[in-house]
Amino acid sequence: MPVEARAKLKRATIVLLFAALIWGSMVPVLSALAQHYDAWLLSWLRYVLGMPVLWIAVMFSTRPVLTPAPLRAGRLLKLGAAMTVFSVLYTFGVAHSHPATAAIVLMCGPITATILSRIMLGSIMPHGFLSTLMLVVGGGVVVVLGTPGRPVGGLGLRGGEILLIAAQICWSWYSIRAQQWLADRGQIMLSALTTSVASVLLGGVCAAVWATVGIPWPDRPPTVPEAGMMLWIGVLGVAAAILLWNTGVSLVGVPVASLFSNSAPIFAIGLAALMGLEPSWLQLLGGAIVMGGIAIHQLRQMRLARR
Repeated sequence: MPVEARAKLKRATIVLLFAALIWGSMVPVLSALAQHYDAWLLSWLRYVLGMPVLWIAVMFSTRPVLTPAPLRAGRLLKLGAAMTVFSVLYTFGVAHSHPATAAIVLMCGPITATILSRIMLGSIMPHGFLSTLMLVVGGGVVVVLGTPGRPVGGLGLRGGEILLIAAQICWSWYSIRAQQWLADRGQIMLSALTTSVASVLLGGVCAAVWATVGIPWPDRPPTVPEAGMMLWIGVLGVAAAILLWNTGVSLVGVPVASLFSNSAPIFAIGLAALMGLEPSWLQLLGGAIVMGGIAIHQLRQMRLARR
């Protein structure tokens, strides 16, 4: 059993770091696409492009050994709705918050995930988790405050922050319930089913927005680089990242998986550096704190697994 536990921790570390790497890459890619395409359109397009990839993966995946429980339409609808509401609240939350304040609130996601897991599952924090949580969240805040050229002043609340907190609750709820209700079907099928429902619901939201306030549609076909970026945010940003995330959650739970999500901005900084944008010393310090906190936690759990 100790060998199996260590293997599980190593696998979780790999898949969650890859998910964070993908989500970190979304920052510059989405920023580039947002110059010519509406945010609602991009949100829906990500799911539409990611959904077929997941179903292709389902076709080539190994079927579960045990017969899974019958699907319940109500549960699928709730999971898809949670993903859709997360996307909507995230969009409005970021739009109505100071950029630095929004980033700080999002960096506190592991706290939200830990509290919700305690309420829904009665989860007990592993040894040393609280100190790791403080390190990862604190390091994330340092990264945000050290962002070169970030808007200064006016870090007060603007109303969107509460939407971002609600979005985090929706995502953590989805992550917990998806494992409870669909884990017996495997992580690929779980991801494909929930993403498909979310695609339909988010399409309905976009249609409602278009019919009421309007959505500016592109006045030209996408260029080759833009088409490549769209495939990137769909195939990797949704299909691969959600699958990796759900796999990580199934191995270590939502609170620990959420710690890894705070490393996404670190990867974004690295990608920006490769593009010629030099990071600040505060960003480097905050990144070291975040990655160090995660490493300490995983090493501690591996030592405990050897006993």
